[in-house]
Amino acid sequence: MQRHDTAAPAAVLPASRPPSDGGLSELAALLRQAEATRTPLPPLTELCAGLDRDGAYAVQAINTRQRLARGDRMVGRKAGLTSLPMQQLGLREPHFGVLYQSMVVNDGGTVLSGELIAPRVEAEIGFVMGRALAGSAVTVDDANAAVAQVLLTAEVMDNRIADWRIGLVDTVADNASAGRIVVGQPVDATPELLRSLRDECLELYVDGRRVALGLGAEVFGDLLEAVAWLARTLHAHGRALHPGELLLTGSVHAGVPLTPGSRLAVRSGTGRLPELTVTVR
Repeated sequence: MQRHDTAAPAAVLPASRPPSDGGLSELAALLRQAEATRTPLPPLTELCAGLDRDGAYAVQAINTRQRLARGDRMVGRKAGLTSLPMQQLGLREPHFGVLYQSMVVNDGGTVLSGELIAPRVEAEIGFVMGRALAGSAVTVDDANAAVAQVLLTAEVMDNRIADWRIGLVDTVADNASAGRIVVGQPVDATPELLRSLRDECLELYVDGRRVALGLGAEVFGDLLEAVAWLARTLHAHGRALHPGELLLTGSVHAGVPLTPGSRLAVRSGTGRLPELTVTVR
């Protein structure tokens, strides 16, 4: 794993109350700088103890606008902390982030670990939306009807907070710890396939050795519930899921540190979803 300075020095913002718009912009700028220089920050609550969940999503939104203004493109959304294996790391509340074109690595491609701070990889099942999905009462049946394709993914998580000393507001502000997304070959979301996903076993291999596995049912008991949850939660933030967007529903196992020089594979236990591979440099 890449080694970096433990934390960048940063000014402490006033802590007695939630940060002002200027304070939120300053936190967003610090996260952008940490990502660009690969020098992690102290936990954001050490910089601004008044930062809450709403403020953290506001920081995330500021950096979304910044990325789009620089020419990046939004390609989807991710849900995080949707499974017990991930919640056992100490954070319990599901949250969401944004996926960008600059994060995408195609099947058979290469992840450049030197561009990241402390990457970890997770095997996930992803969906491609076939129709819009929005509202406060979206159900699993609605999600089932809205997805068009299913695929294996390897999410490379990265965090701009030193040593992964993160609380909920840290990971929310830091775009749900998104780093890179390796995308497999999609297949049509047939009713039979969607019904089988709860029992689908995902396997992560490093240099031919299986290092992690988990069932689709680890995610909210039903992967499509994660899609429905994401639509309902985005609605509360004035947003929606759109046709063509890629959705990551969350990992079925705890993240595995990414090692330069290794080759990764994500496999479906049933073989219904095409295997993906990626090289780490």
